[in-house]
Amino acid sequence: MDRNVFDVAELVGKYLTGNLTEEERESLEKWIAASKERASWFEAVTREDYQRDKFARVREVDVNGGWRKVQRGCFRRRRVWTRLGRWAALILLPMLGACLVYLHGQRGVEERDEGREKIEIGSSKARLILADGKSITLEQQPPGVLAECDGTRINLESEHVTYENEEETHDEELVYNELLVPKGGEYSLTLSDGTVVFLNAESRLRFPVRFGKSVREVELEGEGYFEVARDTNAEFVVRTRDMRVKVLGTVFNISAYENDDFTCATLVEGSVEVTDSETGKEVVLRPNEQALVRDDGMFVEEVDVSYAVAWKDGRLRFQEKPLWEIMKIVSRWYDMEVEYGDEEVKDYAFGCNFNRHAAVEDLLAVFERTGTIDIDIQGTKVFISKKR
Repeated sequence: MDRNVFDVAELVGKYLTGNLTEEERESLEKWIAASKERASWFEAVTREDYQRDKFARVREVDVNGGWRKVQRGCFRRRRVWTRLGRWAALILLPMLGACLVYLHGQRGVEERDEGREKIEIGSSKARLILADGKSITLEQQPPGVLAECDGTRINLESEHVTYENEEETHDEELVYNELLVPKGGEYSLTLSDGTVVFLNAESRLRFPVRFGKSVREVELEGEGYFEVARDTNAEFVVRTRDMRVKVLGTVFNISAYENDDFTCATLVEGSVEVTDSETGKEVVLRPNEQALVRDDGMFVEEVDVSYAVAWKDGRLRFQEKPLWEIMKIVSRWYDMEVEYGDEEVKDYAFGCNFNRHAAVEDLLAVFERTGTIDIDIQGTKVFISKKR
């Protein structure tokens, strides 16, 4: 929230007199949570000793004379003063002065930080690797059409790529492309059979530009959400490091990151058959069930699928998860590094339902306000330690 000095002064003044509306309270809290500097400043200017000192000085001011000047329009933000009346002279004036000092200092900080690396919000970006090895950075391409060697049209859009078969072919030799999504990225594509795949950050999908007649098979590393087009003549198969997921037409999510010690498939709609690649064990999932493959085997449990697919809907959603697990997911999306000053904080449990297209500083402020941890952000690195 970008607020100027008058807005902030007004909100803090109303906070001190207990006149904040619920909407104003939320706005003030969001402004404060945006940085540790704002939180420290707010704590300082709302202390009782600070207020006593400021009010003592204000009492020496000719309030009535000042108010007459306000009425004559000497202050640009007349709307604020008219609404608050004489109360503003005692509350808003000291707040205005404090805000001016704070914001002037902030401008200096911002100027010093201009050249410093910052944590960016994730966005739609990916590289498409064609069969001939050509690499295309999709977010840098204007909308248009590419043509693969077998007549498949590849339609490039701003945040999506679509494969369409223009002509019939009897060639069973499959031609493969790869879609690579980096840290801090996401992308979606429509395969030649109409199946839609959403890829999360740090993910790779290998797929044929045109599927064979009897099977539709792709390979996944990372995380993908699949809306599989139904075809009773050709099953759809997703292969990962640890599992094989087979369907005819359904909706499901797979998380299969190389640096995770598990692979899981979560069913949203329909049914899927999941096979443990190591043991050959097979299970058929029903909606709201999840198959988890670890070193000690495969396990099935009933889950709230909204947590597993929240990323696809633009959310970071966790329920009583250890901090290390949350931050691993958050760091993939915001492409940042996390270091811990105390090992024990890694296991502190947190929960949230956060817009992942908002600044990460807002999310970290929510965790910090629990009073259990301190967070320091330096460039693209986040340092977390116990509350001192």
